[in-house]
Amino acid sequence: MRQILPSLVMIACFAAEIGAFQARGASGGKTGGACSLLPKELVMKVSGSVNKHVFDLPHEEEVVGKGTACSAADIMLQIDVFTPEAIDGIAKKAPTEWTSLAGIGDAAYFRNNKNNYAEILGRVGARTFTIQLGVPFQSSVEKVKPNAVTLAKEIAAKLR
Repeated sequence: MRQILPSLVMIACFAAEIGAFQARGASGGKTGGACSLLPKELVMKVSGSVNKHVFDLPHEEEVVGKGTACSAADIMLQIDVFTPEAIDGIAKKAPTEWTSLAGIGDAAYFRNNKNNYAEILGRVGARTFTIQLGVPFQSSVEKVKPNAVTLAKEIAAKLR
């Protein structure tokens, strides 16, 4: 009995925490988590995935710091995980890696992340976003860059 009672208390606490998490949503209580910005149509438009079945899988959202991250097909989108100052700082620390992109939010930067991802950092006012768009087998970052830029423009417009 001494072992059962503490176990029941732990289970009850854990169940209450899960219920609270589900009640406020995976976005940690925020409205408009990262996955809310990635409708299936947009993912299908910019994704380089050749396996069309991945579009039927549910997006996976998780709380990351004060923001949220969403995985959808070959896209990872993070919203408000970094401060605007951090976004600019990351790009300034490695100016040979990051190139500035015009016409996306208040600032946006692009890089080739090891030939595996087209990566974009951006900010719109106090809101920030990061995008990693996977590079399909036998393709290149340069080939998927236009899709990453299209996605960044759509996300920045939604954050305004």
